[in-house]
Amino acid sequence: MAKLAKPCILAGSCPGDLGETEVLWFGEVKCVSKASAVVKLFGALEAAIVHVNLAAVKAEGRTRRILWLVLWALQYTGFYLSTGDGAYLEKALGSLRRAVKLSYALASDAPLGWVVCLDEVCAYINAARAWVRWTERRLAQLDRGREVIMVLNHVGNVLFELMRTRSHMVLTRGGVAKYIPTSVQPDRLLNF
Repeated sequence: MAKLAKPCILAGSCPGDLGETEVLWFGEVKCVSKASAVVKLFGALEAAIVHVNLAAVKAEGRTRRILWLVLWALQYTGFYLSTGDGAYLEKALGSLRRAVKLSYALASDAPLGWVVCLDEVCAYINAARAWVRWTERRLAQLDRGREVIMVLNHVGNVLFELMRTRSHMVLTRGGVAKYIPTSVQPDRLLNF
C-alpha cells in the first residue's frame, strides 16, 4: 500500500513550518534554526550532490563513471558529518581516490586558464564544482568536520579537470582560445 513519507502536508502543519529543523551532526540530534551554519552546510552539500547527479546522468563513458564516484564521495562525506562514523570518511576517500585515478587517465591537453563551458555536460560539472566549493567554505566556518575540507577540495579539483576535457573556451592573459576535444561533434556545442 502506498503512503506519503510526510503525511503532515495533508493536515497543513508540518515540523519545520516555524523555521526550525532537526539535524544529525556527528551523531547528535539537534533542533536548530534553518538559518544555522550546519543547516546551510548540509544545504550546500545537497545542492552539490544534486548537480553532480545531473552531470552524471548526462555524461557518458569514463566521465560518467568519475562523476558517479564523486557523487558517492560527497554522499559518504555527508554521512560522516551526520554520524561521525569514520567508516564513512574512509568510503568517501576511497571513492575519491578511484575518481582521481580515472581523471588522470582523461587528462586534457587544453591550455590552462579560466574555463567557460561550451557544452551541457561541462556546464553541469561547473555548477557542481561551484556548489562543492561553496560547501567547502561553509564547512570552514564550523568548529567540527574540518578533516573533510581536503575531500571537498580534491572533489572540486577533479570536477575542474573534468571540465577541461569538455568543449570550452579558455580565458588567459593572451586572450580567448576555444578547446574542442576531437571526439565531440560540432553540432552539440553552443556557438558564440
